[in-house]
Amino acid sequence: MKHKKIKIAAALLVVGLIGGVIYNQVTAKKSYDYSDYYVETKTTKKESKKENEETSEKELPLSLLKQTNKDVVGILEFDDRIIYEPIVQAPNNDYYVRKNINKEYANAGIPFVSADGNIDSKNVVIYGHSSKWDNIIFTPLMSYTDHNYYKKHDTFKFITEDETKIYQIFGVMNVDLNNLNDSLEFTQTEWDSTNSFNAFISDSINRGLYKTGVSVNKDDRLTTLVTCDTRDNNKRIVILAKLVNIANV
Repeated sequence: MKHKKIKIAAALLVVGLIGGVIYNQVTAKKSYDYSDYYVETKTTKKESKKENEETSEKELPLSLLKQTNKDVVGILEFDDRIIYEPIVQAPNNDYYVRKNINKEYANAGIPFVSADGNIDSKNVVIYGHSSKWDNIIFTPLMSYTDHNYYKKHDTFKFITEDETKIYQIFGVMNVDLNNLNDSLEFTQTEWDSTNSFNAFISDSINRGLYKTGVSVNKDDRLTTLVTCDTRDNNKRIVILAKLVNIANV
């Protein structure tokens, strides 16, 4: 019981660290502007009034990001790139709360994988900041309180050096940190038994803001994204997704 209370306290601490960002143009740019890293990958034809107009696609090369910071473990990419962010991991969960990819102070920080697990855990937990004033970092996750928004953006990718993992979102929660009945089990990276994992899935779906119709079984591997709901700083937006496909790079 004592060990369980310690785990709950630790979870509450890290979830509490992910608060809303006080927007500052200079520090925010440091945190999320990766324009210097983008490279052109291919040129495609684009339908327009101009004949044969071409457009080049750009992407963030993981190898270049890792040259800047070896803590980079992957890139998170949503449909329409509503989120397209490098993801890091450090030995403790507070290290990147206010640091950017260059390990310099930045109010908006950089999204990070929970130190309680890794990118191969049963549940990969990723924390990131949101903002009231700009669409940076994990701010778009707040839009998932709208079921129609979910329908348009129900999948995302996690890109590593070796593979691209495709995830489908199955649950969206709005967790109140002041409500002792709101479980923080979504911060767990592993479960002791199949029964406890199944109970977590059932509870998460029941607590969801709406039904997605996506089923989850005991063999599924998850990724959970956590950010502050800046409309109420005591609440956290929690996006739960399951792995549905893996493509080799």
